[in-house]
Amino acid sequence: MPPSYNHNTNGINLTNYRLLTQSGRNSVGRNGYRAPYEWALESVDQMGAGAAENRLSTTLRDASTQLQANANATVANDINIVDKALQTKLSQTEQLKNMLETCLAEVVSEIAELLSTRKRLEERNGKVQAKMGVNNNRLQTRNGRPSREMTMDEVEKSLLKQQGMLGSFAERVSRAVAQVDKEVAQLEAVRARLEADLRDKTEALRVDEAVLSIPTDPSVEGVLSPTFRGRAVDCSPKTPHTWVRHTEDNLRNAHHWLADSARLRKAIAHAIASSRTTEHDVSARLNENMMAKVAATRNLRDELSNQLDRVREEQARARSQRSALAGALEAKRGPLAQARERLAVRRARPCRETVNDEVEAALAREVANLSAMTQQLSDKVNAVDREIAALDLAAAQLTDNIGDKDEALRIDERTVMLDGRINLSQRPPSSVASFAMSDMSAPRTATLQRIRELEASLTQARRERENMESSIRQLKDSMAGPAGY
Repeated sequence: MPPSYNHNTNGINLTNYRLLTQSGRNSVGRNGYRAPYEWALESVDQMGAGAAENRLSTTLRDASTQLQANANATVANDINIVDKALQTKLSQTEQLKNMLETCLAEVVSEIAELLSTRKRLEERNGKVQAKMGVNNNRLQTRNGRPSREMTMDEVEKSLLKQQGMLGSFAERVSRAVAQVDKEVAQLEAVRARLEADLRDKTEALRVDEAVLSIPTDPSVEGVLSPTFRGRAVDCSPKTPHTWVRHTEDNLRNAHHWLADSARLRKAIAHAIASSRTTEHDVSARLNENMMAKVAATRNLRDELSNQLDRVREEQARARSQRSALAGALEAKRGPLAQARERLAVRRARPCRETVNDEVEAALAREVANLSAMTQQLSDKVNAVDREIAALDLAAAQLTDNIGDKDEALRIDERTVMLDGRINLSQRPPSSVASFAMSDMSAPRTATLQRIRELEASLTQARRERENMESSIRQLKDSMAGPAGY
C-alpha cells in the first residue's frame, strides 16, 4: 500500500521528522568541538531526510497525476452527460413544439371557421329580417281590406305563423352569434396561451442549441454565452413533470375548446339547414294559400257578377211585366166604370119595375168580375213593385260586394307581389318565398356535405388528440431517465 501524502513508509509524519533532523544536530560544545557521533549522525539524518523528501515528492507527483486523470475523466463524463441531457431535452422540447404548432394551426383554422360561421349567420339573419319586413308589409297591406273581407283566413294564419317563426329564428340567430363571439374569445385566449408557450419552447430550443454549441475546450473562447448570460431571468425552476404538464394542460384545454367549437358549428349548421327546410315549407304553404285566396276571391267575384247580371235581367223582365200589368189594369178601369154606370142607371127604375131579373144579375156579375180582375191586377202590380224593390236592393248589395271583392282582390294581388314579383304568374323569389325543390337540392346537398366534413374533422381531431396524448406519455417516460442524474 503506498504511503499517504507527508508520511514515510513507517507512518512517521515527515514534517515533524524534518523539524527533528534540522534541529539539534548542529550543537557545539563549550570548547567549540562537536562529538564525533553527532557529526556522523548528522549526515545520516540528512541523507534519510533527503530520501524521505524524494519519496514525498514522488508520492505527491503520482497523486497529482492521478488527480488530473480523474478530473479529466470526470469532466469528460460530465460533459457527455450534459450533452446527452441537452440532446434529450432538445428532442423533448422539439416534440412539444411540434404538438403546439399542430394544435395552434388547428385553433387558427377553427377561429377562421367560426368567423365564417358568424358571417353566414349574419347573412342568414339579414335574409330573415328581409323576410320579416316583407311579411310585416303583407300584414299591413291586408289590414286595408274592406271590413266585409276582414277574415281570419288561411293567408292571415300563415302570415302570422311565419312572422312568429321568423321572429323566433331571428332570436336564435342572435343568441348563436353571441355564442360564436364567446367561443371565438375563448379560442383567442387559448391561441394566446399556445403562442406564448410556443415562443417559450422556440426560445428554449435556441438557448439549449446555443448551450450545446458552446465549445468544451477551455482554449476556445465562446461567443454566445455573454449574450445569453446578460438575458438571464431570475425565475424559480420547474420540475420536468411540471414543465410537461403545463404544455399538456394547454393542449388539453385547446382540444376541449376545439371540440366544443366544432360541436357548436355542427349545431348551427344543423339549425340553419332545419330552418331553411321549415321556412321552405311555411313559405310554400303561404304562397299556396295566397294564390288560392286570389283565385277564390276572383271566382267569387265572377259568380257575384254573374248573379248581378241575372238580377238585372230579372229587373228588366219585372219592369216589363209591371208595364204590361199596369196597361191591363188601366184597360179594365174604363169597362168597370161603364159597367158600374149602367148598373146605377138601371137601378133608377120605378119601384114597381125593380126586379132581380137576368139583366140585373148580368150587370151585377159584370161589375163584380171587372172589380175582381182590377183588384187582382192592382195586387199583382204592387207585388211586382215590391219584387222590383227587392231586386234593386239585391243588385245594390251585389254591387257593393263585388266592389269589396275587387278591392280585396287588388290588395291580395298586391300582397302576393310584395316579394318582388312582377305578375302573379311569376314564381316567387327564393329569398322571400317558397323554394322549388330543384333550387333547394343544391344548398341542402352542400349543407349535408359540410356536416359530413365536420364529422370527419372531429374524428381526425380525436385521433390526433389520442396520438398527442400517447406522445406526451412517451415523453414523460423518456424524462424519467434524466431525473436520476
